Amino acid sequence: MKKSIWLLFFSFILSQSDAGGSINNPQRISLSIPSGVEIEVSGEVEVEFINVEGPGGAQNRDEFIQKVDYRSPFVEIDKTVLDFKLLYTKNLTYNFSLRFDDDGAYADKHFLKYKKNNSVLEFGKNRPLIALKRNTEGYPLIGTAYWKGRQYHLDYEKRFSSFSFGTSIALKRLIGYDAAAEDKSFEMMVYDDTKKIDGQTLEFGFRAESSFEPFKIQGWYYFGKLVDDEEWKARLHYDFDYYARIEDDQVLSNDAYVGHFWFGGRAEFSLSNVLTRAEYIFSEDGFLPRHGYYLETSTKVNLFSLENIFLLVRIGELKIDPMRLTNSVLNPYRNSKSYDKSLLDVEENNDKRFYPLLKDPQTWDRRLLTLALGYDLTSYAKLRFEYYILNEETNDATQPFVDDDQMLIQLKFNF
Repeated sequence: MKKSIWLLFFSFILSQSDAGGSINNPQRISLSIPSGVEIEVSGEVEVEFINVEGPGGAQNRDEFIQKVDYRSPFVEIDKTVLDFKLLYTKNLTYNFSLRFDDDGAYADKHFLKYKKNNSVLEFGKNRPLIALKRNTEGYPLIGTAYWKGRQYHLDYEKRFSSFSFGTSIALKRLIGYDAAAEDKSFEMMVYDDTKKIDGQTLEFGFRAESSFEPFKIQGWYYFGKLVDDEEWKARLHYDFDYYARIEDDQVLSNDAYVGHFWFGGRAEFSLSNVLTRAEYIFSEDGFLPRHGYYLETSTKVNLFSLENIFLLVRIGELKIDPMRLTNSVLNPYRNSKSYDKSLLDVEENNDKRFYPLLKDPQTWDRRLLTLALGYDLTSYAKLRFEYYILNEETNDATQPFVDDDQMLIQLKFNF
């Protein structure tokens, strides 16, 4: 009932406004209310056809040791988003997004933004500001794992000509799980959305960016502490069997190692109509290390009578337990009393502490090749074709890999 009321309300508001523009010259809808505050309204709808490699039906319960979600083709309205921007002054705006999907209707992002001269102050719920606005439906693996989730933060950025510096303080996002692409059967470890929870901690971040055509480089560093019990116990100890080899599962909260940090860098090279981008991220949550990277190239070309066809190729990976930085100055908790470096001594001729387990997809190493093709049907409608070649290593003798390649055909409508 509430959803119907909301939809009727927004339909009425939009019907009363003058959208302006034409189908080939889109403009945001602008509304005026008695207080004098101006509101800009926009949004998008995504309709998708998805197919996942591997057998569907009852047979997959017999052939797959790991229970799967579904392996058959399906069509879904992935999401409907309404974006609102309230312009109080030329410097102060309030931005919020309403999202409707399979999880229900909820406020996705909402934040105040104050801009003056070369300074920007943002307060509210948004992605970390190192996140990219994606040009494909599928994120890079490290994008899903590290900067896709929303956080409540206070962020400040200052720009000096071709250089900028930013800093933030945020409520730490909980460790959670999300799909590597469209199939939700084998989810990986990610920094999920911030939620109201007891034991909440803070995360502090710094970032810098420099542009000198045709190059742009960016780097960042975030650190904080794991959320009491919910992360170091419920996620690291319960969901990673090998974690007990380093820290006993019966450890008390006062003795548990709860250090958390992650850092990364991104470089872009733009020449003519071709953009090449590379990104790397390393993290440690407690004693669990991860790292990943991706490299992508994209362009827009004209083929036959079709203009602005978007092409992208991206290769990337995300691994558990790569090379470690245990004694590095990049670990701000290396001298804490709960950080016993002797626990990390490896066995002879062995450089790993964590191994993939078939029953736990969050422990797998992953490599993802993304092939994307896009075409603008109109200024308001886009057609996307994407194919994900996903290599997931389970470390199981009888089932070392999972057939999980995926195809996506999407119609995206903007308004």
